[in-house]
Amino acid sequence: MTAPGNRPPPASFDNTGRATNTIAAALPRQRRRVMQRVAADAERITDADRKFFERFPHRTYRYRRAGHPEMVQLEAVYGASIFTEVGTVPFILIKNLAPGVRMRAFLPGPADEDGSTATETELAALWHDHCRRCPSVAEREAQLQVAIRLPGGPLFEGGV
Repeated sequence: MTAPGNRPPPASFDNTGRATNTIAAALPRQRRRVMQRVAADAERITDADRKFFERFPHRTYRYRRAGHPEMVQLEAVYGASIFTEVGTVPFILIKNLAPGVRMRAFLPGPADEDGSTATETELAALWHDHCRRCPSVAEREAQLQVAIRLPGGPLFEGGV
């Protein structure tokens, strides 16, 4: 696995596969094309996360196995396989900050689990541990917590 804290911001693409940020645009052409091929499938997976939090508004966290398109994109950004620890598979821990505002962390997880039995308390502890190991994640979360409360943000004047 790559060293925590040494990861660039994720590349992002619109639903047509066009690069929408400088990280994606700066990728070598071959890796950018790989990401474009799976952009729509990766979008469907993240849309499922949105629907999860709409169905379960009392939940703050979701923990699930990473989808193949997400791993293809992640590995295209880094140019190599990310999860190589024996007995683990890639998981994604999602934190719902506000309606439409989520953060994701790619973490190794046990190969014999799917994440569905983890409690909110366990997932909160996992998130806080990840933030401790990767301070840049905690910094981005703090910035988002401020931004979502600004005018136009989902939690402005109390929000939803």
